[in-house]
Amino acid sequence: MQVQEVTREIEKCTRQMSPENNAYFGEMLRFFRSDSNSLSEGKKEEVLLHLARKIVKSQEKGVAASKLFGSDPIAYCEKLEEDIIARKPQTFPEKIKFYTMIPWVALTWVFFIYMMTGFFSKWFGGGQAYSEISVASLIIIAGLSVVLIELVTRFMNSAGKEDDSSTNTPRTQQKFDLKALSIYIVGAVALVAVGMLLGRILPVLIVSPWECLIVFAIGLAGQIFFFGRRPKL
Repeated sequence: MQVQEVTREIEKCTRQMSPENNAYFGEMLRFFRSDSNSLSEGKKEEVLLHLARKIVKSQEKGVAASKLFGSDPIAYCEKLEEDIIARKPQTFPEKIKFYTMIPWVALTWVFFIYMMTGFFSKWFGGGQAYSEISVASLIIIAGLSVVLIELVTRFMNSAGKEDDSSTNTPRTQQKFDLKALSIYIVGAVALVAVGMLLGRILPVLIVSPWECLIVFAIGLAGQIFFFGRRPKL
């Protein structure tokens, strides 16, 4: 759909909105169409159409835009723009795919490391080099990979905000969220603690380098074919 067609569709949606929702969406409109917004013109209109359709659809169910997105439309738009730039998913199916992809990729490369370690031990040490892999440790790695990606993404977005604060923009200056950082740290510690407890229950796998190679190949194939496409808005 051309940008002009998207703009006309947005105008059509705004005519269906109640005065309250129209005023709320107007704040979103000004935010994304401002010169300080870093998205391309086409992406701006695409995002606005997505938001306008959600408002109209929710309005039909008796849900106001302020209930759908929160009382502050600018704060919601700033967070939405950060997620779009960071390529974070927006819909529920995309979030499931995204948060499945992170541990999938992490565990794929963990088995690559075990594979290489095993082959090197066999080639230079002689004999068949089997590796012991705790199921609990795999769970910990999967969980920590999600925490790490979330933390790095939040830090990068926060750093970008601090860089933007040096320019004269109408945006609200934001600092790194220490509360969120504390939550991530506590979550990571709790995850490790639970993993250690599970280590007493869950088995330890004895795998050969060839078995690790098979798991790595399957994981890499899944990474390419199932998660190769980045989520769209």
